[in-house]
Amino acid sequence: MKAKGLIDALQDFDAWRQELAKLVEQVSSFTHRLDLLPSGTMLRLEILARELRLERVSISFYGEFARGKSELINSLFFYDQQRRFLPSGVGQTTMCPVEISASENGQASLELLPFQTRTMHGNIQELKKDPGYWKRFPLPMTDPVAVSQVLQQLQETQCVPLVEARRFGLCPALDSTRPQISHCPPCGEGKVKISRWRFAQLRLVHPALRSGLIIIDTPGLNSLGSEAELGLDAARMADASIFVLAADSGVTQSDLQIWDQSLSFHSRQRQLVVLNKCDLLVDELDPPEERLQAEHKQQQFVAERLQMPLDHVIPISAREALIGRLRADQNQLERSGILRLEQAIANILIPGKRHAIAANTQQILQRVLMDQRFILEEQLQVIHSDRESMLRLQAQAGEQVPVLLERQRKILEHLELDWTQFRILQEEFRQEARGPLLESLSLEGLDQIIEKSRSEMLAVWTTFGIYERFSQFFIDTIAGFDEAMTRANRLSERMMTAYRSLEQRYSLPRLDTLPYVLLPRRSELLALSDYYERFGKRLEIAAYPQGVVVRKAFLQLANRVRTFVQETRRDLLSWVEESLDLMNGHLDRCRGQAQERTAALSAIAESSASVQQRIDALNLKESRIHYEIDELTHLQEELDGYFQSVLSLEMAS
Repeated sequence: MKAKGLIDALQDFDAWRQELAKLVEQVSSFTHRLDLLPSGTMLRLEILARELRLERVSISFYGEFARGKSELINSLFFYDQQRRFLPSGVGQTTMCPVEISASENGQASLELLPFQTRTMHGNIQELKKDPGYWKRFPLPMTDPVAVSQVLQQLQETQCVPLVEARRFGLCPALDSTRPQISHCPPCGEGKVKISRWRFAQLRLVHPALRSGLIIIDTPGLNSLGSEAELGLDAARMADASIFVLAADSGVTQSDLQIWDQSLSFHSRQRQLVVLNKCDLLVDELDPPEERLQAEHKQQQFVAERLQMPLDHVIPISAREALIGRLRADQNQLERSGILRLEQAIANILIPGKRHAIAANTQQILQRVLMDQRFILEEQLQVIHSDRESMLRLQAQAGEQVPVLLERQRKILEHLELDWTQFRILQEEFRQEARGPLLESLSLEGLDQIIEKSRSEMLAVWTTFGIYERFSQFFIDTIAGFDEAMTRANRLSERMMTAYRSLEQRYSLPRLDTLPYVLLPRRSELLALSDYYERFGKRLEIAAYPQGVVVRKAFLQLANRVRTFVQETRRDLLSWVEESLDLMNGHLDRCRGQAQERTAALSAIAESSASVQQRIDALNLKESRIHYEIDELTHLQEELDGYFQSVLSLEMAS
């Protein structure tokens, strides 16, 4: 793979996203033309196409400090700067998470979030929306010295009282056996050095970033004075992670803890492990084959220890890779292993992201097409029934037509009355949805649970006590979801009962309005609960064995759960509206069909020749529906073939 192969893979990913968005727009256009589904469904397709065009693949570089993460990023992406672009070197360099993405206005810049925002309730994603919190520094890319000076701020620290640092969980408790961990001589007695910044956003003009890549460089989890949970969140939320280890030490105990607590639950298609600094495995005087043997031995050991496929563990030397690229030394570049890492990113991580996008999009499009096919087939059944009636009329005496016409008019009249009553019930359903249904998912009630859990967590100091509060928080929150499920089932049954009487009376299509929106939401909450249960059982996170880390994690968790509940409330209200829209759509089509029958019988009453005209009209309508079903079948086959080729290709890679 050439050096630009990774860029090619990202550009292919960008082109594929645009292609998939066009496919969604094709289904959306077809759905708009048929006009059979609720407006909410068509809006969802439009949003899906827009989100696909904006989709990005984010990769976090993660591990303990001094593993060479920043140097690795330099050798992968920024060697075109002809120097070390991101600050890197001996010891701890990156003091806060750095999100590197494409500049929207074509101007490079660095935005830094002051550490004082640590006291605010908003999480990083919320703070990103308000530029007032950030300090922005333009990057004059034509002036390397000026750029280097600006980027040096990523290493900046500040001295704060030890008590304050410990209150935020940025310094371990006093330990008489290891006083050096809780004392920082450059800051003086009673103070400790911490990062000056919480988070950084680096915006650059770069082909990889322009093609949809977001790079996240994290400080080491065991970095003294850094906000470790932000790095944890960055690794968990990224589409893929590259876990950086030191080749000479392999998997240390703290490495294993990081892996178990933060990364191991990800799909293997979202993980690579890098054994950096392979140039330290052997002496320069040793023959090259000894280094290869040492690399392979360490690669096998790490793969077995982390239960990873062997080709997901890549031995490299980021330092040699960067030097080889700056000196245009192809032999050193190949020896460094960086080309194998590029191939792994292009053939494992990017296809893994593409597979996830394709699977989700396929599921949505298949449901949309299935719903339309169901409605078209229902319309065909109505046409067949009407045509049989017309054929029977054609064979019967003309005096029966007035009787049938009067009966059809009464059906239409009763339908209007019943629909009016049903509209009154719909308002009751909406009021119940906005009131009792959402009451069990009340944000005020959740805030009380959060505050109660936070207060109790501050009052306990044992591992068991903190873990117990985590467990109780999820028990209380899931109880709200269970109550919402019960109430949603009751509301669903009421809507079904009201609709079923109309369904039986007017031969409407059958509906299933169970509150399925809650089932995946509850499963997501249980998965989150399971993760934090494992997190709570392993409180010894690298250099932070005290429970304050878990308390900080709880604040992050509370924000996530609150946003999660807000989204669930919106989903429930949308579910009620879409169910009612679907019912009204069936009633509207039923009224239209009844009006057609009434008009046809009126025409027949005036002239028996109209029977054949009605049969001809039904035949024409049947042909149109068959044509639409054929179109739908062709579109379905095209989609099936497309997704089968995409998903099978990703699985093979």
